[in-house]
Amino acid sequence: MKIGSFLLLTAFILGLYHSSAVAQDNIVSSRATATAQLLAGIPPSPGDPVIDRFAAMDCWKEHRQWMEAQWAQVRARLGAMEQWRGQEIRLVDGPARSLIYPFSGPDFLNAYEMAPEHARYVFFSLERPGALPDLSAYTGGQFKQLLQDVRGAFRDIFERNYFITDYMTKQLTTPQLSGTVPVMATMIALLDLRIVRIESYDLFPEQTRAYDKPAAIRPRKLMRGARIEFVNPKSGKTQQLYYFSLDVSDKALEFYPGFTDWVGRQRPATIFLKSASYLLHDAQFSKIRDMLLASAETVIQDDTGIPYRFLVRSPWHVRLYGRYAKPLKALSYGYQPDLEAAYQKLPETPPLAFPFGYHWRTQKSGIMVAVRELKTN
Repeated sequence: MKIGSFLLLTAFILGLYHSSAVAQDNIVSSRATATAQLLAGIPPSPGDPVIDRFAAMDCWKEHRQWMEAQWAQVRARLGAMEQWRGQEIRLVDGPARSLIYPFSGPDFLNAYEMAPEHARYVFFSLERPGALPDLSAYTGGQFKQLLQDVRGAFRDIFERNYFITDYMTKQLTTPQLSGTVPVMATMIALLDLRIVRIESYDLFPEQTRAYDKPAAIRPRKLMRGARIEFVNPKSGKTQQLYYFSLDVSDKALEFYPGFTDWVGRQRPATIFLKSASYLLHDAQFSKIRDMLLASAETVIQDDTGIPYRFLVRSPWHVRLYGRYAKPLKALSYGYQPDLEAAYQKLPETPPLAFPFGYHWRTQKSGIMVAVRELKTN
């Protein structure tokens, strides 16, 4: 190749790279990303006067120190999880998959660490989605309180690796911190991802309008949704996180009969369950459990998820990791003798190197990985 042609080709490739980088910059919401970074204790890019003002405050510098100290420990935990995942869970079709996380709360950290390449993440739990704070309307005092509320909301997930439902009711309904969206956005920033957009998302607008009428017979908890689109700056790939707030007990789902159908269509699907209070052991949640079993190709969970007895049947193949510990006293109804017996039959296995579930203090966390067996002709 002649030198002139080589230089032209090089310039062309660099131009494509530059165009790609510019395109990626253009699709990212700089204000949403910077807001999430502030909440995460990460210095945002300068240039936005609203963001620059708060980043210069002493209260944010103190918040940054706290978040950095906590995140260093959490990142080590996530690193151990990443290493385990790389050895034990190989989903070659990950970019085509949806991860479905029932009773999730705002726990994006564990979901993304266990399945970072999935195209879609579908979360649902009782907590309202809320919204990312609009810092342009915040005073310095309100911002200081917001940072305190963020630290309060993150303490349990940082220390225990799960949220406590009763605490979340208060933590996510303060005057400054509203709902799961700001917590999930903060986690997105902690994982070095960029937010493209955050928007309300209504699966069934006609039902929403009907239930909003004064004389309507409506569910005790109206369904509310949000969608966060984000991009990984390393790969340039855009992914989506759907979050729905609703009651998924059988009786409550009578008001939203299309919900299980919509979730069930998000295939191929990985089901992810942890610290789920054994709700799927209850007959009141049979509809959502049946949908998960029908939709999943892979289930990754602790003992609080789908009962073991459903996963030892055809077409499932189950692998067990870590330890089995009987449920905490308050959750004793979740005890599974068959699962305990299955663990006892295993050769001695090392404990998991990261907490996964309610036994975070004792190194007795366990994980089940169930894979649907492919049909052969």
